Parts: sequence; C-alpha cells; structure tokens
Amino acid sequence: MVVSKLEAANTFESINPATKLSIGRVPQMGEAEVQAAVDKAWKTFENWQLTSFSKRAKLVMKFRQLLASKADEFANLISEEVGKPLPEAYLSELCGPLDTCVWLAEHSERLLADQPVALANPLLSSKQSIIAFEPLGVVGIISPWNYPFAIPTMTALMAIMLGNTVVLKPSEKSPLVGIKIGELFAEAGFPDGVIQVVTGGSSTGKLLSKANLSKLIFTGSVEGGKAVMAQASEHLTPVTLELGGKDAAIVLPDAPVEWTARGLLWGAFTNAGQACASVERVYIVKGKNSDKLVETLTAMAGKLKLGPATDPLTDVGPLIDQGQLNRVIEHVNEAVAAGARCLTGGNERSDLGGYFFEPTVLVGVDHTMRIMKEETFGPIMPIMIVDSEDQAVELANDSDYGLTATVWADKLNRAECVARDLTVGTVLINDCLFSHATPQLPWGGLKKSGFGKGHSIFGLQDLCNIKHISIDAAGGAHRVWWYPYSSSKIKMAQGGIQLMHGKLTKRTAGLVNFVGNMFTDAPKQVSKVKGEKPADKSEKDDKDQKADNDKSSD
Repeated sequence: MVVSKLEAANTFESINPATKLSIGRVPQMGEAEVQAAVDKAWKTFENWQLTSFSKRAKLVMKFRQLLASKADEFANLISEEVGKPLPEAYLSELCGPLDTCVWLAEHSERLLADQPVALANPLLSSKQSIIAFEPLGVVGIISPWNYPFAIPTMTALMAIMLGNTVVLKPSEKSPLVGIKIGELFAEAGFPDGVIQVVTGGSSTGKLLSKANLSKLIFTGSVEGGKAVMAQASEHLTPVTLELGGKDAAIVLPDAPVEWTARGLLWGAFTNAGQACASVERVYIVKGKNSDKLVETLTAMAGKLKLGPATDPLTDVGPLIDQGQLNRVIEHVNEAVAAGARCLTGGNERSDLGGYFFEPTVLVGVDHTMRIMKEETFGPIMPIMIVDSEDQAVELANDSDYGLTATVWADKLNRAECVARDLTVGTVLINDCLFSHATPQLPWGGLKKSGFGKGHSIFGLQDLCNIKHISIDAAGGAHRVWWYPYSSSKIKMAQGGIQLMHGKLTKRTAGLVNFVGNMFTDAPKQVSKVKGEKPADKSEKDDKDQKADNDKSSD
C-alpha cells in the first residue's frame, strides 16, 4: 500500500549490511506523493473514525493471523535488510506487534470508554462531566531502521485501532520492510487510505513533518528529532519524540554472577548494540564478586559468534552501514588512547564482507570519554568499578539521556530503592530491553531521550483528542458566577472561599456571607405593575456603599 510507488521519478537502493550488496530499489517520493498521501488519509479518516471498535478489532485480529502465517517471510526480510540474526527478528520484531493486536482487540474499547468525573465543588452539583476519547485525525510516523517492523507496526496498530489514519515513512535504510508493512495491512482488509507508506530519505521525512497532520511520531537521533520538531511547528503539529539513550546498568554486590553476566551480555550486544535501550554503560559496585563478573563477561563476549543472519549460529550481526561502523571505531579508539583497556574484541572485521565489529569489553573508562557520554550504537560494553551505590546512581544519572536503565541484584527491595533514584523513563530489575515489545507498558524517556509516551494506556491517550463534555439542564437556579457583578457578589465569593477552604473559626462567618449574598443578584420576576421595578437588594447595597464613600470623602 505504497502511495504512487510506480510514479516516483527517482529511486534508491536498499543495502544488505552483511554483504554490502543491493537487495532492491525503492521509490524516492517527493512533494506530490507525500501531499497525495496526506490528502487521501484525511479523506479516509472521515469514514474510518465512524467505524465501531468491534469492526476495527476484527481487522486487527485478521492482521495478526496474516502476520503469524507470514512470520518466516518477514523474519527473513528483516534479517536481510538490517542484518539482524533470525532469533532476534522473530522475538524482538514480530512478537511485540502480535501481542499488540490481541491487547488492542480485547482492551482498547474498555480503556477508552467515556469516563464520568465527580465534581467536588457543591456549586457544580447540577453538572455531569464526561471525559471522551476521540480519534485525532491523520498521524504521521517516521520510523527507524534498527527495529524496522516492531516500532512502526505497534504504533500504527494503536493509531488505527482508535480511528486515526496513518502515513508511515520508514527509514531509507529499511524501506523494503516498510513497504511490506503497508501491504500486510491492505491484505488484512483495512480500507484503502487507512495506512499509506511513503518511501525516501530525509527530504521525504521533511515533507511529511511539514504536512498538515494531527500528530507526528518520530523515532531517531537527537538532531533528527530537533529538525522534525522545527518542521512540525509550521502547523503546530504535536510531536512525540523517542531519541535514543545511553542506558546504564548498575550491578549491586549481591548480584548472582552467571545470571547477571548473561543478562548484561545480551543487553549490550543484541542487535549489534544498535538499540536505543542497549546497555551502553555498566557500573559494578565493588564487592567480592566484582572481578569475577568482569572475567565472566569477558569470556562470554569472546565466545559470541559474529556473522551474517543466514548462519543460524550467528549471535551478533553487522552494523547498519559504514557511517555507524566509523562511529564505533572512533569511540573505541579514542577510549583506548585515553587509557581504557580492551579485554576482548576491539576490531573491525572487514574479512566477513560486511560492516562487522567484534563484541568488545572495555575497562578503565571514565566520564571524560565519549564512549561513556555519547550514544555509541554498537557492540561495546564499557565497565566501571565504583565504590558505592550512591556513586553508581550519580554516574548513571550523569547523562544527557534518560530512556532506560537496569539494576542487577539478589535483594529486590534494595534494587527497587536504586531504581527509584534513576532519572529515566523505565528501570528493569534483573533483565533488560524486553519492555518495548510489551504493549501494556509505557515507553518514553527524559532529557535528550525525547518526550511523550508510546504504548500502554498513556500511549493510547496520546493518540486521542481527550475531550471534556459538561452536561447541565437549562433553567433552574441562577449561576452565581454569571452577571451582574456587585458588592454582594464579592461578599458571596469571600464567604464561599472561607466556608469551603478557610480555618474552622472562619467558616461560620463565611457561611453567613455566602448564603446571605448568594441570591441577591439572581434575576427577579417582572413586577405586575407596569413600569415598576422589583426591589433589588444588590442595588441598595451599592447605593449604601456609594453613600459611605461620599461621607468618607467629605
């Protein structure tokens, strides 16, 4: 379901990072194609927003069935286009969207049902207030290459289930997966225009960012996020940004060595370290097992098999391209030049034919080094031995990023105390990275990791217009805050504040002032004598006040 893919004048190649060979050509879409997609999305939204939750749920479950039946096809394409080992393609890319389908179909209608709101102020006792959750309109999604299926698909499913339509711009490094996403939605029976895919580089993303959207969701670099936010400001389009991390792991002295080492190993090297929630910094609190843990990590990392996804025994695949490989090489070389020691790995493996770098364990690092401050996005594990929990927390929080962190310990209450001190969006105790693929859990960070929440009830609400509706019958008692204003109204307001919020000694006087002046400004019935006005206490009060003022001035 790619918009005008045959009409795009220009094309670009998709490259397999394990072989550096082209695996296909894809349209480079321009202004005409992007505008056509957005216009079509708005037109489709008119009817799609009116479909019932049950109808949308049936389509979502049909999508799930199709994806499950085509799991091998998608896993192989993901592995080929971004170099991800097949176990990761199945588990980290497909399971999350499949679980999302079930969660949305079974729970979204209940989670987004109208919510009545009880009002505490007695002056509002006649009113009923309702919070309604309505679709926004057209949602733009600009997705990354590192999880080219899971990230855009989970977000698109949530947006569509709520009645929005979607225009998806996949990364130019994984466009074939993006195209397949659109085709799968079409095959599941979603109406034409509910989701459309526009392919291209940063220029295509810029066009989508500047388009008339109801919401824009971007996952990528900090610089990319800043650009997208500036471009979206043209229409004041609200944005959700997920901009990566420099995620820390804190290992407490009682952490079991073998278990912790296996967890950290996977957290640092899965997807060749190219995950925004990868373990990119390890702080081991000094204890009797700290040296043993470093030795175990080094031995395990040295045994990981580096290679292409076509080899079922491959543990770590390639980096995505030469630019990413260069960044990893620079970070490692600069750290070693500044005094860090490489315990295993540390080398590019050009002999394997792609953009490969060995799984690497570094010690002797500190926070003056880029490898401890900047997002590396590679198979690197820098380790610091620290003296205390407090020092570990201080160093973990000493970062421009705040996406996730992990704590490893045997005593869970102690680990939870540490977790609560970390300024991040997610803390996982004795595990890492799994939560993004779990639709019930919120996803998002602090600081340069971005803002806004994805997934969970909070992510659903982020894709809604949260509308307050107040219901009150016409007629009845006069609203005390309506015109006319007078000195009686001031006394009534003063009395009401003391009655409801003042000290106990002030409440009796407040009650007298409030009740005594509450109805003085209410409309009076018209007098039966033509031309005669009914007595108005507030007018008399105002005249008395004026007379008092005149006497004072004399």
